[in-house]
Amino acid sequence: MTTSNVSLKLDCLYQEPLARAEADTMRYLGRLLNSPPRLLTPDELQAASDAAEPPDLLLYWEPERPRWQRWFGICPALRLVENAPSSVLIMRQAHKLRSWSLKRILLILRAHPSDGTAIEWVQRLATAAHADVYVLPIIPPIPAMYRYGQIPLQVEVVLSPNTYSGAQLRRLVGLCQQWGVHGELLLKDSEPDRRMAWAADSSQCDLIIISEEPYPWLHRRFLGELVRPLLRHVHRPILIAREQASPHG
Repeated sequence: MTTSNVSLKLDCLYQEPLARAEADTMRYLGRLLNSPPRLLTPDELQAASDAAEPPDLLLYWEPERPRWQRWFGICPALRLVENAPSSVLIMRQAHKLRSWSLKRILLILRAHPSDGTAIEWVQRLATAAHADVYVLPIIPPIPAMYRYGQIPLQVEVVLSPNTYSGAQLRRLVGLCQQWGVHGELLLKDSEPDRRMAWAADSSQCDLIIISEEPYPWLHRRFLGELVRPLLRHVHRPILIAREQASPHG
């Protein structure tokens, strides 16, 4: 995934009825990815996964959530994200009523090697759409028991060239220049959930990109997690980047 000339496989989980804005969004994504979108029913998607033919990106329109689900933070997309064999783009109900285009991307980083997959998607989409890139580092991982205390951002840790985060951000600056896109760093002192919501609103982003959780479920109970609260509380399109397993693995 290095140049805009590479075609990627785009599958769209089909749920009737298909609104015009949904069809427009699928065609628009297909142009960005140099790939005609393929409409699949849930059964067809399962069959493709079983046949080891997963797409590079799965587009899923999240159904309208009842008020009680929104109140308790229940998100139907979570199970799909956890089980999908590929990267998943979650579109929200508000975008079924109007055509979607990509002008601003928010990239959320953990200062972890898994961020590389998210950065690859930023490269692919930002260069194809000529979109601006906003970067939110959330470092270090915050233990769940401290999430509601006063947690300093520790800017010196985030930006120091001697830390993984600082080196990662400096490399990203060079990549944005290489790609020919505008990049901007977002920093704020607050706990991670609030910081992500603030960054989404501040950047007015059209898409949020984040890598899948790099830790097993038990580790996330102690280290905290980002994907689940992001899907529950930020109502914008979100791409969860996942590195596909090798077909020989």
